[in-house]
Amino acid sequence: MLGEQRTDAHEQRSAVQALAKELDARAAQPVTFGVVGEFSVGKSLLLGTLLGKSDLLPVENRKATGNITVLRLRRQPAGDEEGRPQQTYADPTAEIHYLTAKRLGECVRTVLDELADGLDHEHPELVAGAVLRSLDPLNSPEGWTLFDQWVGCLWPEQGPGQPEPLVDPLRIASTHRAAAAELCRIRDAWLSQDGVMGTVQRLPSKHLREALDHGVEERIPASLPLRRVQPFTPDEIRNDTEALSRSFDLIERVVQDVYVSPEHWELNELLADHEVQFLDFPGIGGAGSYGRDTHLSRRELADVHTILVVLDARRAGTQGVESFWGMLTQDGRSTEVLGKAALVAASFFDQVPVPGAPETAVDATELLHSSDELNAIHVHSDKFVRGREEAVVLTSAITAIRRYGLPYAALSPGSQARIEDAQRALDARDEQGGGAGWTALADRFQSLAPHGHWADRLRAVSDDGGVRKLHRLIEEHLRANGVALKQELAERSRRKLWDALRALQYQVRQETGPTVATSAEFRELTERLGQYRGLLATLMAELDELRTTVPQDVTATPPLSLAGAAAEVRQAVYEWGEWDLLLQRARNDDNGLVSRSAPPRPAGEFRKVLPGRVSAPAPATGVRSTDTTKGYMTRFAALVEGHTDRDRERLDTWLGAWQERWEAEFEALRSWFEEPGTLPLLSEVYLSHLGDPEEVENRLTQLWTALHPAEVVDDQRRQHHQDTGPRESPADRFPGLADHALPWHHAMPEGELMTERQERHPLIVARLRQYTADAAAAVVTERLNRLLSGRVDVLHTFYEKTAQWVLADHDIRPPRGTSGARHASHGEAPSDGPGGGPGHADDRGDQPVDVLMRTWRKA
Repeated sequence: MLGEQRTDAHEQRSAVQALAKELDARAAQPVTFGVVGEFSVGKSLLLGTLLGKSDLLPVENRKATGNITVLRLRRQPAGDEEGRPQQTYADPTAEIHYLTAKRLGECVRTVLDELADGLDHEHPELVAGAVLRSLDPLNSPEGWTLFDQWVGCLWPEQGPGQPEPLVDPLRIASTHRAAAAELCRIRDAWLSQDGVMGTVQRLPSKHLREALDHGVEERIPASLPLRRVQPFTPDEIRNDTEALSRSFDLIERVVQDVYVSPEHWELNELLADHEVQFLDFPGIGGAGSYGRDTHLSRRELADVHTILVVLDARRAGTQGVESFWGMLTQDGRSTEVLGKAALVAASFFDQVPVPGAPETAVDATELLHSSDELNAIHVHSDKFVRGREEAVVLTSAITAIRRYGLPYAALSPGSQARIEDAQRALDARDEQGGGAGWTALADRFQSLAPHGHWADRLRAVSDDGGVRKLHRLIEEHLRANGVALKQELAERSRRKLWDALRALQYQVRQETGPTVATSAEFRELTERLGQYRGLLATLMAELDELRTTVPQDVTATPPLSLAGAAAEVRQAVYEWGEWDLLLQRARNDDNGLVSRSAPPRPAGEFRKVLPGRVSAPAPATGVRSTDTTKGYMTRFAALVEGHTDRDRERLDTWLGAWQERWEAEFEALRSWFEEPGTLPLLSEVYLSHLGDPEEVENRLTQLWTALHPAEVVDDQRRQHHQDTGPRESPADRFPGLADHALPWHHAMPEGELMTERQERHPLIVARLRQYTADAAAAVVTERLNRLLSGRVDVLHTFYEKTAQWVLADHDIRPPRGTSGARHASHGEAPSDGPGGGPGHADDRGDQPVDVLMRTWRKA
């Protein structure tokens, strides 16, 4: 029957087929462990070392690029007949998976669009968008001709007799030329290939490195890349490394079977339950591949269940990895879900210097701040693991190679030399007692934070480079989260497929029988619900923005944000006068130390009244506000409570302005709801869709309530006040003992000058100020976060549910006959296919799609 339908149904059927393939692939695929990191962070060396063969993948100390490498882990017998230890080895053949023409076209489209966006923004005179966005070089009759005619403007010819370039070549960013050069290489590979697209080629593993590493430092040509067509076939790829190299830009992934030594990593039990594969992604920021790597990685990351983010322990702060991480959200996974999927390995830890930690450190935080490298690892890893400290490991492939005698002879001579140099440096450090420094620091972490993770991390990396710890962590994570995430992805695909089937069912019915869906009433209903969806999208975007900073066009109040609150509180602490008084005492002291306060005078000592005063001063206690923690604690508590109350007032002000504006925005929809014919029409349409009168009433009530934001906000405010328990006392969070004498108090015993210099040095004042400011900022931001969660997040959840219950255009169809009532009277539960959920696919028709959906529901 579909052969008689219009193009709409055929297009929807293609979407259904694509989603069916996606669901099948996600259900059948192995549990996938992805490894991501910037170029030259030791990712490939660490991965090979983790599997017991350090030279498993090419390792270079430069911007080299490659393809996504899939390492399928295979079980290996426990030992040979003679009891000799077994080594990890790779299958002697590898698979090269080439892109299909369709996928290559999608990749080219992505690169063209990103290049057009960048150039239109920076150099609109090049008209990149007008030319590039209309190109389809793989399918159009013109092929690459228009691209070739345009791309020369990025490399204009200069000299006598040449026309003035549209843009000064020096002003064109290298990234734009890099993307254009990549398109030129894709063009040449596409025009050169003969029968390669979509094939899988098996070839000796010795050719694998040519497929992974393109072997260049920088690939941005100084002049326009001309067409270079050099034909190659599948047979030539299998037998000629040069042909393999020319096919580089057409490769989607390289697949290698790896048999892991059970002596190095016992995986038989895990692999007996689930097939597991590691995906090694191209290094972020590598040369030679720009939009292509990003496009291919984005596709593969959608199906990754667990991710190991590799950071360089010497410089953990990297923007590239965070950008790469952002790709994962594009498949619908939240940052909370991603946080559960992530592990972090800080590599090259053998090259991190042992910090000179202060002997007087009072807590683990101070120890952490004594090392820029440790502190950076702590800060940047938390962006990925979201507070899961146990998911962070310190690693050193060099230490592991030395400990386990792992092979690296198959690496390039340069890589071998670097490993040997690093081993000698490690030996020299140990001879000088450097290794003992990390052990001592681990002991100090253990004493200051017995339940923390730094002591265990430092001991693990000192022992074997953190390999065993990372082994255990990966196994636990794959068992606990990998399978669950795989099921979650499959369920997401199943729901998308069911929605697509329902859309196809609707289109088929629209095209095969009489319908009144084009009547004025249903057109208006469709338009009104579309308007409702659009307004809700804008509303929730504003609430999302409020979660980080208040939009300035909504109210004149200052921005309300966690970062802003923390900065304000820290500044307030820094401005306390006590700090200046203490530092003034140090400036006046002969030794430059904070001088001790004077002891109190005897209670009965005679004193005359000063001229103009009524009485003599009361006997001094000898206790100044600067000399004990009591005064600081009092100011600390007042600051926290005052800032909390002010944040609540600012939020109320913002929400007041917000609800007034949205009352006006929803006015037209409220008027439409109140028209006599609207509610009966909505009830009929929703009943046709759901088949459950009670659920119809529930959803329409939700839609009507959401159109009154002032009442919704008031209700949420009342709920929040009822659910809010007693506040935690700010004094409990002050970074010091209550009413405790400080080193410059007159009652503190005087020690040797060296001890006094340590305890009364002005730096101690600076530390006390820093700790107090950090603690105050932490309490205020925690309270603000709870406030936003209780007010804004709840509000967002309410409107998010409302948006889910506004019917999409393809769900709006007039009921036929009494089918909706029939389903309700028979008690048939709504379903979105196997597994249940919202939606209803009625079984009135005899079209194939009706039979398919009816069968699937009952399966």
